[in-house]
Formats: sequence, structure tokens, C-alpha cells
Amino acid sequence: MANLKQAARRIIEELYGEGRVEVLDELCHPGYVSHDPLVGDADLAGVKAYVRLLRACFPNLEVRIHGLYVDGETAITWWSMEGNLARRLLDVEPRGQRVHMEGMTISEFENGKLVEDSSQWDTFGYLQQLGLAQPLEPKARELYEQQGLVI
Repeated sequence: MANLKQAARRIIEELYGEGRVEVLDELCHPGYVSHDPLVGDADLAGVKAYVRLLRACFPNLEVRIHGLYVDGETAITWWSMEGNLARRLLDVEPRGQRVHMEGMTISEFENGKLVEDSSQWDTFGYLQQLGLAQPLEPKARELYEQQGLVI
């Protein structure tokens, strides 16, 4: 259990926090696949490319683990990341905007190697912070009021 906890911690702290993509080669099964609501499914090469892009866009990215739980060969990590946009991303020009991301990752291991993980995080909030999505609240309030409901 301790080894799986350490491996899950290293993925967040070393891979995302430090940009050390080589940690994937050490910790993952060659057939590893990652599932993410923004970038979709990715293999080892795809995750490495995503981390390189993320670190280039947010060079001061800070990561924090809020909780890490292991049951059998499954690890659940509750994490947050925060940094300033320093490079064009998704057609958004950098203005030093501070972006906060928070989510959870469920990691499945086999024989001590990471074979699959699925992340769920506040993707909509991330897109809002970048200016790519608008809050739905004003429109939702209008729709509720039309139905005679109060929020």
C-alpha cells in the first residue's frame, strides 16, 4: 500500500509539479492509458506531451495533494494546481491570469505499475478562468423565474 501511495503522490508532485515526464516510464505499465475530461484519452506519449504543454503554459505551476487514499490496487488522489498563464493556450493570450484547478484522480495499478487513471476536475471553472466559458447563472435564473421557481 505504501508503494502505491508513494507512486500516486509522485505522479502529482513530480510529473505535474516539477514537469518530470520520465517518472511515467518508471511508474507506468507500457500500455498505460489516462482519461481526462479536457484532453480525452491518452497513452504515455500523449500524457507526456500534455504535461510539457501545461508546464510551458504555467511554468510556476504549484501542486498540492489534499488527500490520498489507497484500497487494494486503487489509489484516489484529491489534488489542486495553480499557476499564472505565461504562454498562449486554447487561443487565450497570456495576461498573467492566475488559474486554479482542483480535482480527483482514480489510479488503477497492477503489480505495482500504473495501468490506467481517470481524472475528474473542474474543467468548466478552468475554462471560465481562461475566459473561454461564461457562467450559466444569469440564464439559469431567468429560466427558473419563467417557470415560477426561485433560486
